Amino acid sequence: MVSSRIEQYLDFMLYILRADGVVDRQEKVHMLSLMVDGLKLNPELIEKYQSELEKDEWEPVSDDQLRSVTAGLDPSSLAHLVRDGYSLAASDGEIHEAEINLIKRCLSVSGIPEERFDDVDLWARQSLALAHKGTLLLTPVSAD
Repeated sequence: MVSSRIEQYLDFMLYILRADGVVDRQEKVHMLSLMVDGLKLNPELIEKYQSELEKDEWEPVSDDQLRSVTAGLDPSSLAHLVRDGYSLAASDGEIHEAEINLIKRCLSVSGIPEERFDDVDLWARQSLALAHKGTLLLTPVSAD
């Protein structure tokens, strides 16, 4: 079965959430907010992924599953996927090594050379830092 682009995206986010072996509350809230508020998914898809978030155990992600989440993506779309993956990984306050390793595995099976991984990691972390700075700069100052 061929997944829709949105399911490819959500599958990847789910794999990242589960990479460190624990899906904590902040990560669930981030993922649910993404699905309900950000993507405005239909209730069936929300229910599908919400039930996945509630599982206590899951099978390890295969290379074929990782290959399928990047199938047909152009470099710009892959960049968005990776950046959003880092953002989700950071949603619990820490980007775990297991989450980074999953992203690297995904890039590897997608044909991205290993020698680019350090630059990808630096770019993704800088993107997160810039987005955070933008949020701080654009937060109104209250007049007390």
